[in-house]
Amino acid sequence: MKKPTIFVCLFFLSIGITAQQSPRERIKAFKIAYITEELNLSSTEAQQFWPIYNSHEEKIEKLRKQERKMIRTIRETMQNSNGINDQTAGEYIDTHLTIKDRKNKAHNELIFTLKKVLSNKKILKLIKAEAEFKKRMLERMKHRRKKGH
Repeated sequence: MKKPTIFVCLFFLSIGITAQQSPRERIKAFKIAYITEELNLSSTEAQQFWPIYNSHEEKIEKLRKQERKMIRTIRETMQNSNGINDQTAGEYIDTHLTIKDRKNKAHNELIFTLKKVLSNKKILKLIKAEAEFKKRMLERMKHRRKKGH
């Protein structure tokens, strides 16, 4: 089966699946289809790749939730009449740096683990595909905001 045919099949499959999903789940489904197409994984590679990648994504999502929770807490604290003191601000900065460090470590672990199952070239393709997917999603969001105004 040719690459475009696989993409078309994945695209229509993802459309059928996404009709009943939340926006976050739809984005995840499109990301999976996009990465699958870009990496052109063999069936053996895919069986090894996806459990590793999904585990990584779960770790990153937990860290993002911690980050969003911290930002909400900062926003609420700053809205109070007393604001935020320097010590508390320092604690938030430390937490922010810890979360960033954990994200970087998780990314490094992903690459190190993937080196055992994929070629370096495919890992670079993954890095590129993730960046391009993020760029496309941001462009879509920007476009939708312009249409909404």
